[in-house]
Parts: sequence; structure tokens; C-alpha cells
Amino acid sequence: MRPLSVGSNPTANTLTTVYTAPTGYYSLVKLLYIHNTGGSTKQITVQWYDASANTSLDILTAYAFTTKEYIQFNGNAYIVFEEGDQLRVTTEAGSTFTVIATFEEIGLTRQ
Repeated sequence: MRPLSVGSNPTANTLTTVYTAPTGYYSLVKLLYIHNTGGSTKQITVQWYDASANTSLDILTAYAFTTKEYIQFNGNAYIVFEEGDQLRVTTEAGSTFTVIATFEEIGLTRQ
């Protein structure tokens, strides 16, 4: 197991890939931290792209954050990303967000 944190300041109104599970690994999403760093209420959509099904599933859909508001997902639950799966975000035009995610990457060859 290898812990890994990734961060992004996504470009407003653009689909941004924050993380892609590497070939030969699956990844557990252990923490997701989203922060509206801008000066007004703006929306964000967070998606899990499932590469094996070629489909995206919303984790948050057009979720409105007031200025300086943040949300943190953590705890006993997690999402499993298989190789090629992605964490993607799209933010509202004129927004400024920070996204930080922590994963545990585990090799597909189990011992």
C-alpha cells in the first residue's frame, strides 16, 4: 500500500481530471477535501469516471458552496478506483476552488 495525496486548483467551467488510478493498481479514496476559495457562492460537480464501464457517476452534482466554505469526506467508507478510473471535477464559471484527495494505492498482485 502506498498513500498518496493529490491537489488541484481546477480551471473554472472546465472538466478537470484530479487523479487517475495508475496501471497495475487500484486505489481507495480515503479523503476528499473541497474548498471554495473565491469571493461568492459557486457550484462544483465531482465525478468518479469508471473506465471499465466508460461512464461517469456524480459524487456531488452542482453543489453550491458559499464563499470560503469547505466540505470534507472521510471516515469508515471509501470508493475503490480500478486502474484508469478518474476523479474529475467541473466548477462554475468565475469560480476558484481547491480540491485535495488522498488515496491508498494498492498493487493488483496481492500477497
